[in-house]
Amino acid sequence: MTSPGPRILVLEGNEQQRQALAAVDPGAAVLVCPVPATPLWRQITDFRPDCLFLDADLPDDAGFKALAETRQDDELAPIRVVMLTEDESQDSRRRAFIAGADEVLRKPYTADQLLATVKAMTRFQVHFWGTRGTLPVPGPGSLRYGGNTSCISLDVGLDRHFVFDAGTGLRQYGQYLMERENGRFNGRIFISHPHWDHLNCLPFFTPIYMSGNQISLMGPPQGVRTLRNLIDGQMDGTYFPITADAFAADLTIEDLFEGDFRFDGVSVRTLRLRHPGNCLGFRVDHLGHSLAYITDNELGDLDPGDPYLVRLLEFLKDVDVLIHDTTYFDDEYPRKVNWGHSSISQVVRLADAANAGKLFLFHHDPEHGDDDIDRKLQLARQCAVELGSPVQCLIAAEGEVLEVGR
Repeated sequence: MTSPGPRILVLEGNEQQRQALAAVDPGAAVLVCPVPATPLWRQITDFRPDCLFLDADLPDDAGFKALAETRQDDELAPIRVVMLTEDESQDSRRRAFIAGADEVLRKPYTADQLLATVKAMTRFQVHFWGTRGTLPVPGPGSLRYGGNTSCISLDVGLDRHFVFDAGTGLRQYGQYLMERENGRFNGRIFISHPHWDHLNCLPFFTPIYMSGNQISLMGPPQGVRTLRNLIDGQMDGTYFPITADAFAADLTIEDLFEGDFRFDGVSVRTLRLRHPGNCLGFRVDHLGHSLAYITDNELGDLDPGDPYLVRLLEFLKDVDVLIHDTTYFDDEYPRKVNWGHSSISQVVRLADAANAGKLFLFHHDPEHGDDDIDRKLQLARQCAVELGSPVQCLIAAEGEVLEVGR
């Protein structure tokens, strides 16, 4: 009988590891082969796996050569590849992802961990930690959707972690990591722009003070001021008593510009938005899932042929999940022109034109309480109906977890 699960080929050079895989679920279609008993390429082409585990520690880089050959073959390129290695360094992981691996699994590993890796490879999970704009708004008017400012996290695959913005929601994420992971965090924090509601909680992110964590902080410079300058200025002792020298994590701070990138094997695109200063929007695509985070952006009443709108629509085309600034009601927007934010109908029309799957209303005016946000959702859905649009309109609620996928 053919197994309903994926076909898995494991090319492992370590005999003890191969023996450990003897306990693999007999219902899984798994073939474990010693290497280099026969040419790796022959084993891959003969078995035609859905998922391939390749030993990265083989002599003469045989595992990486097999990965390259797999990626160069049009018929085999769709195979999902996991590199197996004893090397725990970030350089080793980075090399595997640059070479085209979809995942990295450290040795030693068990049969259960191998199967769990296959299952986790398609994880694309969003967690909302803060969804308000401008100011945090504690109190009875923010009990349903939360009162923290902009911060979301995206977990990709087995253990890749991306965070977008460091508003007050970042403290919530830090507390979550302390409780669930003992504060361990190896990942990237992307800053859309350095306005207070997107940066001011970085000094309160506990994992950044913990030795052993490896964190990359990236965001756009502002004129001649680099992101490093901006963070040092925020924590120079004048506005906050602790300086950035107290960060104990292995921290890199880099300027980020508009463009197409691959971070840890994941496609990340950036686009400059219509907002005062240098503000970036982000799109993440991985293994068929996609997310766009457009936190501060003024759509206004742009002509359909406006060059910015054309570029924005291309950037957002067919995205599974669009998280977009919906700060104002339509009747409020005329009094807020050039403030850098959008209204409900403007955003729904954008989501429809981009063929987005789900639209999450985000970055609400601090004057808007939960009841106002409920009304925003009602008006957004009404607008979608009037457009005949299939886009699903939702509210980004603090604490909500979303598995991305149509």
